Amino acid sequence: MSLSRYLVYAIITSLLAVLVIIVTVVMDGWPSAILGWPEALEPVGMLTYVTFIAWACYFLFGANPKDVAKALVSMIVGIIFAIIIFLVSGAFADLGLGFWALPLAAFIIVIFMLLCGRVPHINNIPAIFVGAGVFFSLASAGAFAGGEIQHFLLVGGTQLLYTVMGFFAGWLTIMISGLLTKKEDGA
Repeated sequence: MSLSRYLVYAIITSLLAVLVIIVTVVMDGWPSAILGWPEALEPVGMLTYVTFIAWACYFLFGANPKDVAKALVSMIVGIIFAIIIFLVSGAFADLGLGFWALPLAAFIIVIFMLLCGRVPHINNIPAIFVGAGVFFSLASAGAFAGGEIQHFLLVGGTQLLYTVMGFFAGWLTIMISGLLTKKEDGA
């Protein structure tokens, strides 16, 4: 792609980034309104980054819808494992393990996360860890004050909504690049 076309590509992609920011800011509060997430638990203004992480992951996961759909399934597995880590660490804390509750839960569950590398259709280990990591980042924003399974599921659902938006932005980026390349090639 020529420098002038690449500049056009960069400008259009930057405008897409602005659109993503506007949409995610406007969506702030939707998890509460639509999914029934208690407003007090919602990490206000914190979800735009989920979309941008997913946008970058679109390229890391193959930059095509088929591979990205497979990665999304693995990300869902990562969210499930993150929930299990929270539940197991809570049980360990109830047993009086204190500081060691979370590290011990993570040690045990990460073994199973890595074993997924041997299971067809959920074997994208980076996607599993991205799914779990983003879920944990939402937890660090205080979204799990009660630690109730309903909250875990609502946060996971919200994470997936913003992830799909990021994947869509990645797909659009590829489409824009393809259109500009075709025009340059005279097609």
